[in-house]
Amino acid sequence: MVTQTVIGNTIIREIRVKNALSKSGLPEYDYALNPYLGCQHGCAYCYAMEFTRGEPGRRWGEVVYVKANLLQVLSREVRRFKPGVVGLSTITDPYQPVESIYKLSRRSIEILCNAGFHVSIQTKSALIIRDIDLLSRCSSDVDVGFTITTMRDTYRLIEPMAAHPMARASALRRINSLGIETWVFLGPIIPGINDKREDYEPIIRLARNTGSQLIIDRFRPRPLVIKVMGNRLGPVNTPSKSWWSAVLKDVLTLCREYGVECMSAEDEWRISRSRKRRVEYP
Repeated sequence: MVTQTVIGNTIIREIRVKNALSKSGLPEYDYALNPYLGCQHGCAYCYAMEFTRGEPGRRWGEVVYVKANLLQVLSREVRRFKPGVVGLSTITDPYQPVESIYKLSRRSIEILCNAGFHVSIQTKSALIIRDIDLLSRCSSDVDVGFTITTMRDTYRLIEPMAAHPMARASALRRINSLGIETWVFLGPIIPGINDKREDYEPIIRLARNTGSQLIIDRFRPRPLVIKVMGNRLGPVNTPSKSWWSAVLKDVLTLCREYGVECMSAEDEWRISRSRKRRVEYP
């Protein structure tokens, strides 16, 4: 039986699952954990809509499935699986608004840290500050990354329901002040949307001021993404190699000037704490 409710403009459905952890397709993670299918943030560029099966993928931002029995399944799996690095999350935002009700991400972090796993969190939400007590207790077993595409209000064009970039920056500063490893994901950089210095220089300064690593990535057009972006923004400019080369050169130049550790998502894997680290935007 599927339990359904409506929160705001989002249809929320509870489902039951057989598995919690899955093998990650991203080399920096040993496992992926996605407490929800679909994402209320509804970001127009998100690759995850292409990899989310069923209604949550087709109706991106409108329908979210909640894995109602996730915690029970995860509690069993951590006793059987070898500890490793868990990406929270790879095809959803673990701190989207529905998390304020279900608290699946918070409880999952607690289960994983208690079992000796490392949790790498990536979000666009300031809701993560709710869990500052837990993150502090697990500080050596977590790292936290914030996706920030621009500090300007134009972010609403591509991230209609995500937290304001200033709220994300504030949350990053607070978490970093506790000695927790933080990083910033500047991506995707999209032609004509957030590819100017006024878009990314403030983000580079934020990384400098918090001692956070900066990871940058270009827009990767996929069929469903192109359709969604076209419906919202009109015709989408396909990124050319020369465009990306120029943007990347400028970002890397600024990073050197600001003394920020910076890498492209296309660079070789970086070894951090004896583990591979690389991310894609969720």
